[in-house]
Amino acid sequence: MLRNFVKLNPKCHGLTLIELLIATVLGIIVLGTIITVFATTVRYNADNLQMIRLNQELRGAMSLISRDLRRAGYFNSATVNTTYLDTFGGNDTDTYGFDDCIYFAYDIDSDGTIEESDYVAFRLKVDEIQIGIKEVGTDIDCDDSGDNIDWQEAITKYNDDDDRFGIKVTRLEFEPECSIAGGIVYPGDFTCAGGVEVRNITITITGQVTTPVDGTVVSRTLTETIKLRNDSGV
Repeated sequence: MLRNFVKLNPKCHGLTLIELLIATVLGIIVLGTIITVFATTVRYNADNLQMIRLNQELRGAMSLISRDLRRAGYFNSATVNTTYLDTFGGNDTDTYGFDDCIYFAYDIDSDGTIEESDYVAFRLKVDEIQIGIKEVGTDIDCDDSGDNIDWQEAITKYNDDDDRFGIKVTRLEFEPECSIAGGIVYPGDFTCAGGVEVRNITITITGQVTTPVDGTVVSRTLTETIKLRNDSGV
């Protein structure tokens, strides 16, 4: 029966070897294009995700520091007290060439009572931002040699087991400017004498991330100027 069908349909035949090879090559080309586009998209998304995370970390750090710093000197009491107003300063703790640490105080729990936990400091240490809380019976500063401050991570530092490994803070700078109300401006000074002190702090945070695909290092910088709401001096 099959032999008769072939005789009755002489045009019915399969693919030749050349046609099969051409079809295979075309299929490989199409498949290769699809794979290339897919791989490029995945790579772009992975790199973009890392940069988004970097921006989130920097903005989170800036928000944390600026919110606290704006309240420097605040004291919830009818009694005049300059302790918090006068607790304000910073320095270069790691010879970066700029002030990488700042310390100040305010009535955190608004109870009108001076407490050790009301004294706060921020600094850059080994590619991470740290927050320091004053220990009982000591002074607040940026010193790392003593045990007068309990330093903790303000922003989580990532490790090799974290998929966000590679994100780190490389610069935390506090640029002070003090001026006498209606008078002289002292750039670079945390305090100035001679009247009511109007104090501004420009915060600069720089972070970098290593993209997971090709290891490219990408940096971002945020800058914000904070005016202290509670002026110091008399």
